[in-house]
Amino acid sequence: MVSMKHLRFLGNVTAVTLLVFTVACGPSLTLTDVDYAQPIESVMSPDQNGNVEDARMGVSFNITPLNVKELGQDSSLPEEVRVIRSRDGYYFVTAAGYSNVYVFKSAERSLELYETINVSEAGLANPAFNQRSPHIQLVDGNNEYRLTKDGIAN
Repeated sequence: MVSMKHLRFLGNVTAVTLLVFTVACGPSLTLTDVDYAQPIESVMSPDQNGNVEDARMGVSFNITPLNVKELGQDSSLPEEVRVIRSRDGYYFVTAAGYSNVYVFKSAERSLELYETINVSEAGLANPAFNQRSPHIQLVDGNNEYRLTKDGIAN
């Protein structure tokens, strides 16, 4: 016959065993070699509040803080904002009139500035991004730049 003491002991052993298996077999699955690259750029027009959205890419954000950083407090919003995502998942953002390309990494409900890449002191006239793995290509007229998350590639 099994006593209450034995039943409690078996219950405790079972609980500990389940806990060990749950922890050991928990969320440890990792999918590797993920390619986040967006094959072509997104060209978005900000609304009157500075919000841009690309439903196809599944991203939306407000361009106003970046525009203020780039052009100053009283500057008007660009007509178009250009965004492309690299293989590693970094977002490259620029617009006509900007001197820089801003590289952002994803965070919880935010994009965090990772790097600022100065490409034109005079400001870009008509920028366009292309995916040229492992680089992001930025074309502006006759100028072409090969960009990485850390800057201009040689």
